Amino acid sequence: MYAIGAGITDVGQKRDQNEDAFHVDEELGLFIVSDGMGGHAAGEVASATTVQTVARVVGDARQAIEEVRTGVRVPGELTTLLRHAVEEASREVHRLATTTRGRSGMGCTATVLLVVASHAYLAHVGDSRLYLCRGGMLDQLSVDHSLAQELARAGFISQDEVHGHAHAHVLTRSIGTQPIVKVDTLMFDVLDGDRLLLCSDGLSGYVENGAWLCGQMQRDDFEAIPAELVRYANQQGGKDNITAVLVRVQAEEEEAPQSVQFRQTLEGKFVALESVFLFAGLPLALRTQVLEACCNLEVGAGDVLAREGEDTSSLFIVVTGACDLLRGGQGICRVGPGDCVGVTTLLNQRPARATLQAIEPTTLLRLDQDAFWSVVRERPWLGVGLLERLGRRLSTALDAAVERRSAEDALRLPGERF
Repeated sequence: MYAIGAGITDVGQKRDQNEDAFHVDEELGLFIVSDGMGGHAAGEVASATTVQTVARVVGDARQAIEEVRTGVRVPGELTTLLRHAVEEASREVHRLATTTRGRSGMGCTATVLLVVASHAYLAHVGDSRLYLCRGGMLDQLSVDHSLAQELARAGFISQDEVHGHAHAHVLTRSIGTQPIVKVDTLMFDVLDGDRLLLCSDGLSGYVENGAWLCGQMQRDDFEAIPAELVRYANQQGGKDNITAVLVRVQAEEEEAPQSVQFRQTLEGKFVALESVFLFAGLPLALRTQVLEACCNLEVGAGDVLAREGEDTSSLFIVVTGACDLLRGGQGICRVGPGDCVGVTTLLNQRPARATLQAIEPTTLLRLDQDAFWSVVRERPWLGVGLLERLGRRLSTALDAAVERRSAEDALRLPGERF
C-alpha cells in the first residue's frame, strides 16, 4: 500500500491572516494539519512550529518506518513514534510561548496521519479532524477535544446540541498551552481505495451531511477536491481559516489479490465485533481500538479454547467456523460467526462453566481482561458506556433467571424439596 495526498489552506472570508498550517510527504506517508490560536501571528507560529517539529521527528525515524514497512519491526512501534513527535511539538511551542514576547498563551491543534504498508497511525490533539471514507460510508476517526464535546460525552447535552453550543470551540486540549499534553493515538488498517481527509474546523464546522462529504471525497478529480472543499466553506461564510488535506490509499499492482483477501478478512472481523452487544453501534474509531486490543486466533477441528473448570478471563468471538460448548462432556449449544462466549469474564476471572471446542477450522477474536481494561482506561467515557451495557444485560439475565425460578417453585407439590 502507498498513499498520495493533496492539500490546500486558505485565510477564509473573515480573518486577516492564516494561522493554519499543513504538511504533505507522500514518500514518507506523513500528512499533518494544524490550526493555530493566539492571534497577532502567534497562532501562525504555533501551527508552523508544530508541523515542522512533527515532520522532523518522524523524518528522523525514517529507518524505523522502513523496517515496519518490511516487517522487521512490529507496527505498533509507530504509534509511540507519533505520540512522541506531537509531545515534542507541544514542548517546543510552549518554550517559544514562554520565552518570546507577544506569544504568551499561543497554541494550536494537531492531527497527524502516517500511512505505512497496510496500517495507518493517527495522533491527535484539539478539534481538527480526520475523516475516513470507505465503501461510501463516512466515519470520523478523531475525537474533538472541545468543552461542548466533553459535555456531550458526559451526557449533559445531546450530540445534536454540540454544534451550536456556546463552548463548541473552547478546547480542552491543545498543543503548547502547557509543556505536556495528552495525545490521542489510533492504529488502524487501511484498504485499497480508502480516502482520508484531515481538516481544520474552518471546514468541518460547515459539514452537516456526512454522505455529502464522502461523495466529495470520492470524486475522480482527486487533486482538485481540497480546493473545492475550501471553496464550499468560503461560500458558507468562511468565518475561519480553512485547511484540507486529502489522502488516497492505493495498493501496488502486485498487492491486488492480497488486498481483496485482506479486505474480506477485515470486514469479517468488524461484522463479528458488531454482533457482540457490548460493541454494537460504536463508532468505527472505537471499534477499531477494541479490534486492535483483540488477539487473532486460528484453530483446527478439535482444538480446545477454554476448558470447563479452569480459570478464564477472556471473551471469545467467532469470526468464521464453529465451536461447541460442552458441559460434562455433553454439548449444550453451538456457536458460529458473530457469537461470543465469556463476556462476564472481562469483569472477573472465574472458572469456565463449559468447554469451548472448535468443530472445524475456526477463526476467532480473543479479548483478554487486561486488554479490555486498557481500552477502558484510555477512554473512560467509553468504559462507562460499555459497563452500562454489560450491567443492563446482566440485569436482564438475572430477571429472567428469577422468573424461571418463580415458575418452577409454583409448580412444586407441598413438601417437595427440589
